[in-house]
Amino acid sequence: MAITPQQERRLFRFGLFEVDLEQGTLSRHGSPVRLQEQPFRILTLLLETAGEVVSREELRKKIWPEGTFVEFDGSLNTALMKLRAALNDNAENPVFIETVPRKGYRFIAPVEVTNLDTPPLITAIRVESEEDREALELPLDADRPATAAQIKVREAIKQKSGPGWRQVLAMLAGLAAVLSFLLWPRSEPKVLAVRQLTHVGQVDPWGKLVTDGSRIYFVVRDVTGWNLMQTSVQGGNVQRTPTPFDNTRIFDLSPDHSQFLIGELTHEGEETPLWLWPVQGGAPRRVGDVMAKEAVWSPSGNFIAFVRDETIQIADPDGNHISEVARFKLAPHSLAWSPDGKRLRFTQPDLVEGTDSLWEIGTDGRDIRRVLPGEEGGPHEGSGTWLRGGKYFAFSTGRDLRASLAVDTQANLWLLDERYNWFSRSEKQPMQLTKGPIAFDHPAAAPNGSRVFAIGSHNEYQLLRIDPKTLKKTAMLSESGATDMDFSLDGQWVVYAAREDGTLWKSRIDGTNRVQLTAGATGAFAPHWSPNQKDILFTGFLLDKQPRLYVVSAQGGSPKPVLPTANRWASVSGDWRTDGRQIVVDVEDTAVGGESNIRILDLESGHLSSIPGSEGLIEPRWSADGRYIAALSPKKKQIWLYDCKTLKWSELAEANFPSTLRWSPGGDALYYQDTDEVEESVFRVPMATREPEQVTRFGDLLSSGAMRCIFTGLSPDGSVYVTVDHGDVDVYAIDLSLP
Repeated sequence: MAITPQQERRLFRFGLFEVDLEQGTLSRHGSPVRLQEQPFRILTLLLETAGEVVSREELRKKIWPEGTFVEFDGSLNTALMKLRAALNDNAENPVFIETVPRKGYRFIAPVEVTNLDTPPLITAIRVESEEDREALELPLDADRPATAAQIKVREAIKQKSGPGWRQVLAMLAGLAAVLSFLLWPRSEPKVLAVRQLTHVGQVDPWGKLVTDGSRIYFVVRDVTGWNLMQTSVQGGNVQRTPTPFDNTRIFDLSPDHSQFLIGELTHEGEETPLWLWPVQGGAPRRVGDVMAKEAVWSPSGNFIAFVRDETIQIADPDGNHISEVARFKLAPHSLAWSPDGKRLRFTQPDLVEGTDSLWEIGTDGRDIRRVLPGEEGGPHEGSGTWLRGGKYFAFSTGRDLRASLAVDTQANLWLLDERYNWFSRSEKQPMQLTKGPIAFDHPAAAPNGSRVFAIGSHNEYQLLRIDPKTLKKTAMLSESGATDMDFSLDGQWVVYAAREDGTLWKSRIDGTNRVQLTAGATGAFAPHWSPNQKDILFTGFLLDKQPRLYVVSAQGGSPKPVLPTANRWASVSGDWRTDGRQIVVDVEDTAVGGESNIRILDLESGHLSSIPGSEGLIEPRWSADGRYIAALSPKKKQIWLYDCKTLKWSELAEANFPSTLRWSPGGDALYYQDTDEVEESVFRVPMATREPEQVTRFGDLLSSGAMRCIFTGLSPDGSVYVTVDHGDVDVYAIDLSLP
């Protein structure tokens, strides 16, 4: 038996952390810590030179080699911020990574390096004849092991005589073939190249890619709205495609490439009338009376599958002969029709387990099954596409749709080999194709079957203060990545969430005295100071299977749930009453489904009471005087106001999609953002007039390349705080080698 030693494997240990360079993983107390590629490469370089100063120029050469076009200073600062956040390190009082002024960075903690023995690799089997004492070595060739072994055996048989020897060799040849199959890894799919095809930076991250093999169609959002664009499959110029609607959403392209399946763009997840539109232009035609959240053509072009309400339905292109395939508790999404036209694949949310999983069902509504059996509450599985006529299935994982309110959850592409094989040794496991720093989602297969197109995104945040009088913009908390802020009543302190990693922080308004309030990523959303400034109320998206409301001390510590954890209740947000005795919160019972409603928790008695007429409302906010509770109705696109004296609800304002409610310090006006308005403007509604007024708009930022602007805070002096995402969202091509 021939043996080849494997490469040595090293583990780096420091503090509570462990880094496995071979596996590319970082763990804390044995639990994995998510870290993107560039921060991990920086960590690797610092660990390998622990105690020594590594200059910024050295980091640039190692991490961004010559020929890589990137805004280096900003990218390095962002990568270091993410690395420090993963290690719970602080640039001002470092435990692990020290900044050496005007020189670079140094890893200062003690590092223990452990070398692990790796099992040797068997490369050949040696067989002997007991009669003649002659030997033959049969190599286990990685490409064609059985054929190579059999050729060797046949050559030996020609030189030997006697049936016994021939039988022994034949048996050994068969054994060698079986062993080579079982012991030697077969050829695996691999990524050959990843190419960025567009550089517009504003591709709609919730959109979809459609290709006819020569062109790719996608939606770009800018200050003029949502526009249908196209580019070559090889990249190059991006061209706008005139459409029948001001804001167009593309669902699919007919198999004969003659008709688009489109709709008018509304907010993500909302239904729209379904239209057929000729590729060469002309008037669109309604698909009957079909309303759909999404839709796909069948491979034959004879049918259209679509999602309406909580059902999957099928109709012909005229919108007739509609049949229901299946009905679900929650609406499925990411429909994909199998190449043979017999099955539909989709993603099903599970609010109880807090995850999304891929499922498959026959077009006749039978044989429903989960595509990737696994542990409940596992990685979020998203959209997918078949390749090579159904031999492979590429899909995304990691994108948590609910947690996207609070944190940028990383999405990667995976590949599932679906070829049938009698000699399959075990249940096939998916293979990971990408692993950051770009998040990939919404894959679409090219007709040649060896290329996948996907929407790739990365985020880069900047916090700006906008003066209420001059509208001058000033950068704040430059290295914090701060989003979703709240100010203490004395105006001296601010609590905020870091969207990159979901951690919760407190600092002075100038960024000094910065403290992380929780020991890890909480997926913090909508933090609020208590009236006595001793506690912070916030929603944690990453502490349990569903978002829950928590309270943590303003000095830091362990978050404590506000509502009983025995109930499967989810909460998007809550707020304190001015006297600190009550908390208003939205509650959704994920075990039974249905709409959320607004409830009031009395902190002294623990009594929880519902507010009548609050069904479907979320994110309640209590006015400073305790008179009103404002809340959002996402489905109706309205803001409602509850009068705690008259005990009645009234409509306060309408918007394309209202978000981020903030009361003025005196409670005389309510602020909100319309995120689906073209300039993502912030409005205020004075209680005296009840008429919305535009406070500020972000068209200049969006025109200069910002991906989005998020209204995240209102200070006691009336200043508006906005988090600007300067990251890019573009179309990428992933070229694969598929055996």
